[in-house]
Amino acid sequence: MNFDLGEILTRMWKIGWNHKTLWLWQMLPGVLMAVIMPVFILANPGFLMLLPEPFNQYGDEPWIMIAFVGMTFLLVIPSMFLQVLVQLATTCGAVKVERGAEKIAFMELFRESLPYFWRVFGLYAIFAGGWMVIWVGFMAVFMAGSMLTMGLAALCFMPLFFLVVPVFLVGYSILELAQAAIVADDMPLMDAIAHGWALFRANVLGVVVLMLILYFGLSTLSSLFVFPMMFPMMLLPLGLNSQGNPGNMMFVFFLVFFPLMVVVIYAVQGILMAFFRAAWAALYLRLSRSTPMMAEGQ
Repeated sequence: MNFDLGEILTRMWKIGWNHKTLWLWQMLPGVLMAVIMPVFILANPGFLMLLPEPFNQYGDEPWIMIAFVGMTFLLVIPSMFLQVLVQLATTCGAVKVERGAEKIAFMELFRESLPYFWRVFGLYAIFAGGWMVIWVGFMAVFMAGSMLTMGLAALCFMPLFFLVVPVFLVGYSILELAQAAIVADDMPLMDAIAHGWALFRANVLGVVVLMLILYFGLSTLSSLFVFPMMFPMMLLPLGLNSQGNPGNMMFVFFLVFFPLMVVVIYAVQGILMAFFRAAWAALYLRLSRSTPMMAEGQ
């Protein structure tokens, strides 16, 4: 292992805790969801049918479904851009701190992240597209085998689902190292991917151990906050009136509590993701120094 795992985790904690601007960046998707969630719920044809007359009549209108689908697609695009910008700005901030910056400003990170945006967007598009191809291909073979063997092949294919774990570990590790390479060393997209792969291959054990610690550790912490927030979902039947129709409490839940719950979940996960990004930035800078010849593929 060409790096000190304890040092990486220590730097992750110091960067993530002392620079809460990174938290604000990671919370931006939650702010967006808080704004659009009530509108999204009210425009849902299924929800409209639960409303009292005459509002429930709009749920049967064809244009409502068309408008709902169109709005969904329109929201997907800015959400994708925002997610990429959030991860990029957080990585940029963590790299700056690791290189000696004492303070990082919100708008400063925005301006300094813009030159890398399309390269990082392409990076996420490549890995998401590759993951989709692998998953669709696997599911196609799984479904075809199940139909041809009357379900017997499904039992044989089930252990193969465990192959998803190492594929995820390798792919996500290379993606994180490549993103850090784009930000820290201003690398072109394909060079950054090759650089990330070289660093991963030269330090495979240490990178995998760090990924497992980060993934399972932060997932466990996230679940401690997220699961209690899900508890009110079990109380939804109490929102029905004596005739079995939705009462005022159910509308309050969907229009007030549910958006707030989403915001809290995004906030918790955003804070944890700030630590996650800090760890990968610290790791990349150390690996690049310790294995320069490997990283250049020489």
